[in-house]
Amino acid sequence: MKFSHIADAHLGAFSKSKTLRELNLKAFEEAIEKSISEGVDFIIIAGDLYHNPLPDMDIVKRSVEIMKRAKEEGIRIYVVYGSHDFSAGTTSLLDVLAETGLFQKVVRYEMHDGKIRLLPTEDETGVRLVGMPGMTSAMEVRYFTEDALDMEFLEEIPNPKIFIFHTTIYELKPDYLADKNAVPISKFPKGFDYYAGGHLHERIEYDFNGSPLRYTGALFGATYNDLDVIGEKEKGFYIVEDFKPRFIPIKVCEFEKKIYDATGKSASRVEEELLEYGKKDHGNRVVILKVRGELSSGKIADINFRKIREEMEKTALDVLLNTYALTTKERKSISVPGETQEDIENRVFEEISDFGVDFTKSLFHVLKSEKMEGENKRDFAERIWSTAKPLIDEALKKKIEKNKPKPEGKEKKPVSLFDFG
Repeated sequence: MKFSHIADAHLGAFSKSKTLRELNLKAFEEAIEKSISEGVDFIIIAGDLYHNPLPDMDIVKRSVEIMKRAKEEGIRIYVVYGSHDFSAGTTSLLDVLAETGLFQKVVRYEMHDGKIRLLPTEDETGVRLVGMPGMTSAMEVRYFTEDALDMEFLEEIPNPKIFIFHTTIYELKPDYLADKNAVPISKFPKGFDYYAGGHLHERIEYDFNGSPLRYTGALFGATYNDLDVIGEKEKGFYIVEDFKPRFIPIKVCEFEKKIYDATGKSASRVEEELLEYGKKDHGNRVVILKVRGELSSGKIADINFRKIREEMEKTALDVLLNTYALTTKERKSISVPGETQEDIENRVFEEISDFGVDFTKSLFHVLKSEKMEGENKRDFAERIWSTAKPLIDEALKKKIEKNKPKPEGKEKKPVSLFDFG
């Protein structure tokens, strides 16, 4: 028995950079092609196949063509929702594609004595797959932490079996990740032969009670922060034969990273030195340039970053320019600590939000979504509202419940099932 474990492809990410969007799709194509050449029985995609529930249709068309190659070779594909695939209250593209028979969702459940029973899907090899999806704002975490899942039923499912999930495990999350929504490893079901994880964009290998638990990491990346923080680390997926995982690296481009310290330098000198750096041969790499420090004189606006970028683009594959940590004597940068845009966003949300960082961050990213090709203003507004409203309803519900006085001695009700498809 042999299968591939892929996660966090985030197809359709990098909407403002055609180059990065194409590289992301290329990484997915290589993972599928290598799975075919290895002769796997089936492919697991552990969430975030697409970067949003309704991605660009050109990306959908091309990704479907890629997955069809595996299907034509007799390779089954099993998928769970990721936090980016899932959209409360609306139909996800994954639901539509599953109806065509391209792949099968393994998110199946029933209620029993007030608890959720995740039901197994049996592959032709005899292995049973159980899927727990990722949800918007990490809502799936409460099903683990509030003991809403029927763990006894899960652990009694006959082996061989695989648990597929898309969430953060507290003990395994990287130090730089500020994600507060995480599940303790003690809340995971025991006795599975393999644990196929998604959501964390860094590759993580762990032994859970004698069975391999793996996060593949992102195939390429989903944000500029991904490329900055973990761009230099090896990316790829796993091929698992008889439950022994083997990492398969995927490399679709080279990266070049430079950190330039502007401390004590004038704006004119910074521009001069960066232009000199920009004119060098960047060898068709993706260049990540981070400019930090405090200028001794002049303003940040005096530096012609557009001209610097244009020089680099003559020999670079693409350019990621980060100036968030650059300040002047006249005007300090925002007092919120953090070097990347994501860091600063998280800190700001912590200060301004009465409804929690996760809600504010999720709503912020929904509201800054761009119109899709061919979408009129009314359809765009309806799509944004249909995605934002469930988030707002859930946040208000939590706020009301939190502020509601609790009668003494009243038993806590079991967690109600949030319909995740």
